[in-house]
Amino acid sequence: MKFRILFLFLLCPLFARAINNLDDIFEAEDLLTSDGITRGLALVPKIKAKTDTLKIGLDQNNSIDGVITIGDTGSYCINDNIVSDIVITGTNVLIDINGKSIVGTIHTSASASVIKNGAIVPLAPRTAAQAATPAIFVHKNAKNVLIKRCHIECYDSSLSDTTIEATALAGRSGIEVQGDTVNIYDCSLVAGSAADTTQANAQDGGTAIILSGSASQIRILDCIMLTGNGGTATNDDGGNGGHGIHVKDTVSHVEIAECTIFGTGHGGDGDSTGGDGGHGIQIDSTAVDVGVHHSRIRNTGAGGSPSGVGGKAVLDSVTTSGAVSVLFSNFAHNISNAIKFDLAGTGTEKGILSPNPPTGVVINSFANVYVS
Repeated sequence: MKFRILFLFLLCPLFARAINNLDDIFEAEDLLTSDGITRGLALVPKIKAKTDTLKIGLDQNNSIDGVITIGDTGSYCINDNIVSDIVITGTNVLIDINGKSIVGTIHTSASASVIKNGAIVPLAPRTAAQAATPAIFVHKNAKNVLIKRCHIECYDSSLSDTTIEATALAGRSGIEVQGDTVNIYDCSLVAGSAADTTQANAQDGGTAIILSGSASQIRILDCIMLTGNGGTATNDDGGNGGHGIHVKDTVSHVEIAECTIFGTGHGGDGDSTGGDGGHGIQIDSTAVDVGVHHSRIRNTGAGGSPSGVGGKAVLDSVTTSGAVSVLFSNFAHNISNAIKFDLAGTGTEKGILSPNPPTGVVINSFANVYVS
């Protein structure tokens, strides 16, 4: 009996603490009958606003000489619209743009970076170096990078300011990836157009996504894209229109799925030769194991005058055994080139023409299909 009394005595503070903690969890609310008469009180759970105190806030004050450098591991949240480039050098860094805009570019050269939830809008390029810098650049040393739910808009290059270099400027591209194991998901991308020039050959329009160097294990899923026009040259050749996705160099193991390329840039006019229109997807001959499926390519750019040719839905030049691309179940519409799907570098049509609207004719579900 004494033992039981001692045990209950020891438990009393615990019960008291638990009862006090109820105030943090529940609140009293009138218990009403159907006729609106109060019959007592009921305890109902409190609803608290969700807060994330672990994220480190960033604003304009964090920018030093136009750059915010993030070298420490952590989760960062953009508190307001900022005008600054962001450079990620630390591992395990998450940047939540938080529905705000970054007027600048983002570079990451570290592993385990996440960039999400906002707009990246670089200023219009005024120099060749600016034009060559994409809105988001994943450097070759970066690994395990996720870019999701971002809107990227690149303004057209400009030569209107007489104080800058008087030369041709390319259009700025949206994302360039040179690192490994990169996932680009649910993004919208608008690349910039090249500047017109009277000085030399015009440059190419910006491409929405470039995969270059020895990048490997890249997935691009459920993104929409528009690309930039090639520049017009008064005294020389016009520039080419930008592509939706360009797989270059020795890039390997790429998966592109459920993407929509709404339009590619047209070629710029030239004095002697016009530029070519941009392709929806271009895969260079040195790429390895690129897969493209269930994507839609529309409105490829026309060639510039004179003699420029229109863009294709897909231009795949890989012919090396063991490295060939796998392209299936893609749909093309309003393609300016007579060849819509140019696969394995053959220069001949590799897609199937479908009536529009479709008829009762059955088409292989794995075929690449076009309607114009």
